[in-house]
Amino acid sequence: MTITITVPANITDETYNEICEGFKKRYGNDITFLKETDEKIIGGFIAEANGIVYDTTIRSKLNMVKKVITE
Repeated sequence: MTITITVPANITDETYNEICEGFKKRYGNDITFLKETDEKIIGGFIAEANGIVYDTTIRSKLNMVKKVITE
């Protein structure tokens, strides 16, 4: 399985490795990670695994708050 993880350009190796370890716990150790960077991401990450998108970016969280407030 390959998991693509998109992170901010300034992410530390330690933080990136913690994210990878979390996915290993969920999906097992037989994973290949593709690391992509995106200057637009302020914090958090986006990962695509088994057709599921995990979006923990600040932008996505702000959009959820905006949706709740405007409903």
